[in-house]
Amino acid sequence: MSCLLEVKNYSICYQNKTPAVRDAGFRLEPGEILCIVGESGSGKSTLIRGILGLLSAGGRVTSGSVVFDGTALTDQMLRKLRGRDIAMIFQDAGLAMDPIQKVGKQFVEYTLTHQDLTRQQAEELAASWLQRLQLTDARRVMDSYPFELSGGMKQRVAIAMAMAQSPKLLLADEPTSALDVTIQAQVVLELERLARNYRTAVIMVTHNMAVAAYLADHIAVMKEGEIVEYGTRESVILSPSDPYTKMLLHAVPKLTAAAEETADKETALLRTGRAAEANPLLLRTDAVKKTFEGKGKRPVYAVNSASFALYEGECLGIVGESGCGKTTLARMIIGTYPPTSGEITLNGIAFSDVSKRKKADFRRHVQMVFQNPISSFSPRMTIGDYLYEPLRNYEKMSRKQARPVIEDYLSAVGLSWEYTSRLPHELSGGQLQRVAVARAALIRPQLIVCDEATSALDVSIQAQVVDMLVELQKQWGLSFLFIGHDLALIQKISQRIIIMYMGEIVEVLDSSGLVTEAVHPYTRTLLDAVFDLYEAPEIRRKKLQNMKIAAPVPAQGCKFAPRCPQCSGICREKPPELQEYAHGHLVSCHAAGSKYN
Repeated sequence: MSCLLEVKNYSICYQNKTPAVRDAGFRLEPGEILCIVGESGSGKSTLIRGILGLLSAGGRVTSGSVVFDGTALTDQMLRKLRGRDIAMIFQDAGLAMDPIQKVGKQFVEYTLTHQDLTRQQAEELAASWLQRLQLTDARRVMDSYPFELSGGMKQRVAIAMAMAQSPKLLLADEPTSALDVTIQAQVVLELERLARNYRTAVIMVTHNMAVAAYLADHIAVMKEGEIVEYGTRESVILSPSDPYTKMLLHAVPKLTAAAEETADKETALLRTGRAAEANPLLLRTDAVKKTFEGKGKRPVYAVNSASFALYEGECLGIVGESGCGKTTLARMIIGTYPPTSGEITLNGIAFSDVSKRKKADFRRHVQMVFQNPISSFSPRMTIGDYLYEPLRNYEKMSRKQARPVIEDYLSAVGLSWEYTSRLPHELSGGQLQRVAVARAALIRPQLIVCDEATSALDVSIQAQVVDMLVELQKQWGLSFLFIGHDLALIQKISQRIIIMYMGEIVEVLDSSGLVTEAVHPYTRTLLDAVFDLYEAPEIRRKKLQNMKIAAPVPAQGCKFAPRCPQCSGICREKPPELQEYAHGHLVSCHAAGSKYN
């Protein structure tokens, strides 16, 4: 079989800096999938950007070559090949889209640039690929602007745009990091089909070791710009030789059937939902709704009658698919979205009762870590200025007083003081997210809302950040609302977990019972979609092929009914109510009933 891509002794550096990539080399055959894994800043993204000729300012190739389809790549060749023969999926799909053009127009124009089709054919191709990536209402998505879509939905649009061109080589930079587990499963399955059916070679940069273990033919492990281990899936995952690879595998969070035993009784107490309920109430939402005006003036129910309580010192996890209302709920809690109806209270004070003059001080008690680290920073502010700002505004500290505080928090998230002199574009996405976490915790708020706060982090730094959050929770009694799609991570950090589907809460249970006690069919679907590091690929493939990811929302009855294997007549006629299934365990499902019956 002829080689499609060969990278030889490839090195990249930036001005006045240590080389970002050193002597990288590998071969890729048509239809082969290579996964590149490693910590944030290890050079993964720089390597694939260099192959495509898209290095940021100051970046240059210092040695080596890239041979594509038998010909050494030049800048002139790349201009002809990009988009058609070589396509790329960027980590942040939102930045890759024009904010003032509708999604459908962008998709069609991109397709017409690279394929000889009529506009109608391009529109049909776009709709087809959006549906394949589980955007069921493809026409509505195409008629939307990027800001009207969730982060996960934008990511799927970007993936569909790249895949629709049937490229010979697809470069994917963390394509699933912003996706929930079910959509991630579908994207991985589509990438596998693209490689097997169309002989497209795929290079996927990822920090999800379990996804790499399933998808890859070969895995390259990068550390500090060098490939320290390279081999087949079996050799790297099952028989790793490099200590760094072993560390990455050890850091992968795993779902547990019961709460882990620990000698630290205080930590053990924190890890139970019933213990959290014994503490004073911190946050309550009562029948909170948020509607937006949809196409044709039809209301879109982003959140529908969400009611829950969060106690002091508790971490409450929220899980659900992209577009289920998790982020909308979070934005209502931090005060950026007013609820359409219902009430939110913090320490017994309703948000609606707080005067405008006191809102700024009120908000210091609720801080947020956003999903997209890049959009959280001003490109003109250094990291030091960004971290000093809340200490200056709320604690009235001088820079001299603030320095030891900033150093402590940077150290806690795995960064050194030298990063304070850098601008945001000089840090990787994972490094920026670590800075954002440190900034949120700096002024010791009562509640930190983390919206996919670790989705951009590699497994080792993710573990460090989670351990830091747990330690802060224990030391200062901080409370967290932790929104995520990594069920193993959510289980590790949370005492209780809320499961949301289509704007509604469908299950609430202790995190320790997530695997063994969850009863809602949707929760079980989420659990089945989780990739296991050591699961046989054949078993995982069968699960993915049998999984029903999306379906049209019914006009009445249970919203999950079209996807539910336990659906009966009443499910199609009457929506279920959230009711107590067992002590502290709430379920909205006709089939579940009650454990007491």
